[in-house]
Amino acid sequence: MKINVLTLSLALGLPLAALAQSAPNKSYFGINAGASYATGTFRSTDAENEQAGFAKTGFHVALDGAHFFGGGPLGLAGQVAFSDNGRLLADDLAKLGAAYTEAFDVDYSTVRASGRYRRLTALVGPTFMFGPQKFKVEVRGLAGVQQLLGTPEITVQLEDNPATTFTQRSSHSLTFGYAAGLGLHYYFSDRLGLVARGEFQGSSPATIHNDNRTTATGRLSEKQPITAFTSTLGLAFTLGGK
Repeated sequence: MKINVLTLSLALGLPLAALAQSAPNKSYFGINAGASYATGTFRSTDAENEQAGFAKTGFHVALDGAHFFGGGPLGLAGQVAFSDNGRLLADDLAKLGAAYTEAFDVDYSTVRASGRYRRLTALVGPTFMFGPQKFKVEVRGLAGVQQLLGTPEITVQLEDNPATTFTQRSSHSLTFGYAAGLGLHYYFSDRLGLVARGEFQGSSPATIHNDNRTTATGRLSEKQPITAFTSTLGLAFTLGGK
């Protein structure tokens, strides 16, 4: 059974926010950085799976912030982020080559790849924050757009015949994106705090174009789901009066 992470986060956040004994919340903006862990089929290295992305653990950096209405637990959050999930390695190319060789019933295949998984996201949505003045817990669910800056471009040649060469092009799709997760805020002063955040991120599948594919034989990737878990550490700067 699939669980909608966004809905679950909101469902958990509402009752927690209502029940918690909280100090007033201040609006904030911040910067954080850390790791992006590819998950699901995006991370898979199964060459028989046409949506396996062979993505890696990479880095994630974000600018974010939130405005809280009347200092209460409910606010509107936003995030602009860049993520990198690596490139295909030699072992990945060997797996793909073996799969194409078997599928096309040839003696060998040569597979080359260039480029990386890179993307920008711009998201907004409700956030709920509660806790005493020094330590606060934030639960948020965001939605918006994801702009791919590129995906690995893969070129395959069957045996030594250039006429058999085909290419899976790098994608620059604009898709729907979303994120949901938890943030822990610790404030050193009225203005400055440390934030540790963990979030699940995903998007609608990106479109991938292929050149010189005259048959559907073998792996033919036309849609790439992108999902990742991000773990970051950063600073938050509060706004407004004391």
